[in-house]
Amino acid sequence: MPVPQPSTQGESSKGPKTPQLGNQEDDTNRQKILVLGWRKAGKSSCIKTIFQDVPVTDVPYFDSTQKVEKVLYDTIVPLEIWDTPSNFDTDSPDVRLGSFATIIYVMDMQQDDSYHEAILPFVKVMIRAHLANPNMKFAVFIHKAEVLSEDYRGENYAEIQRAMAEELEDFPYNSVQQYAPNVNFSDPSVTANIIGQLQNEVRFDMTSVHDTTLRDAWSKVIQGVMEMLPSVEQLLVNFTGTSGMDNTYLFDIGSKVVVAADNRGRNDATLELVTEYLLRFLQFRELYRVLGKRKDEETDGDAEGSPDGEKAVANGDDVPEEEWDEEGKTGWWDEEDPDAPWMTQSTRLMPNTTIALWQFTPYLALIVLLRTDTWVARRGMIEYNLTFLRQGIRRILMEMDG
Repeated sequence: MPVPQPSTQGESSKGPKTPQLGNQEDDTNRQKILVLGWRKAGKSSCIKTIFQDVPVTDVPYFDSTQKVEKVLYDTIVPLEIWDTPSNFDTDSPDVRLGSFATIIYVMDMQQDDSYHEAILPFVKVMIRAHLANPNMKFAVFIHKAEVLSEDYRGENYAEIQRAMAEELEDFPYNSVQQYAPNVNFSDPSVTANIIGQLQNEVRFDMTSVHDTTLRDAWSKVIQGVMEMLPSVEQLLVNFTGTSGMDNTYLFDIGSKVVVAADNRGRNDATLELVTEYLLRFLQFRELYRVLGKRKDEETDGDAEGSPDGEKAVANGDDVPEEEWDEEGKTGWWDEEDPDAPWMTQSTRLMPNTTIALWQFTPYLALIVLLRTDTWVARRGMIEYNLTFLRQGIRRILMEMDG
């Protein structure tokens, strides 16, 4: 499916003034994500290319991770992502497995001769973490999928799933008795229950830094720790239905990861289309004056215009430091400047589809797909409904922050 060119028109849409969500210094409300894996499996590339905007071309030059690196990232939920070395010790007193919301295990798909060997240590960590926090979620990123043909990918993907199931069945559960002294691991029904729960909880995703699969995998991870996800999804479903949309996606702007969607007729091709659209469009963000940038990004002042030479309206200026409260708890919803616009953009695709974008907050943007004739005939109503959608999402975020 062709990728749309990112510049047909840019217009203003009112939005928040204060570009803050969460407190960088306060990690008590952050969802902690632990990323594990063998040396050179691709842990750092999975994190840095998404959340630190490191170019994919730099990935081959990454050094092996020597110590734990904690990446703080603010999106619809504040995150703390641990990038760990291959010899990371989960028995360290500084590591409380039960404090993590999700554990991700990164595997190199090329290591097809050592899948069982690679999975066994993760199975032990997964069982210990489950005993410490039964609500914890688990994900396996089967990374570097681009190096194999499609047939081999499918075979290796199935082999990794089989290896996981076998290692869970064969694991000596009495070896973790010290972590759960009140659990009777000699009872087959107890171990069978643990095995069943873990097999249902762990999710497998083939990923690559060279396409949208890695962002899709992170999307599932982030959505898995969003308590407000059902409420946000229902708002999107209502907006899609009343406005005549085909698909609606709520993106985190910095990582270009979907944090919520209406999930109606969703497929990989559509997801790839809207993700590539956002990536291409944001490549031109420096041509705009300020596109609602995050507070930790620099702004370049007064450059304006679009790649086609058409006028584009940019976001308002950043808030001076003195306008923040001393405790850093001010959210973007506390003060809104009615004169500060947010970016919006629409592009007509062939044969008869339009893709449109609206920025909601410094962190979030809505992207929709709809028929062009619907866009032309109902644009006013769509943008009217959009104000209620944004207010609903804002209210949810305010309640969660409070």
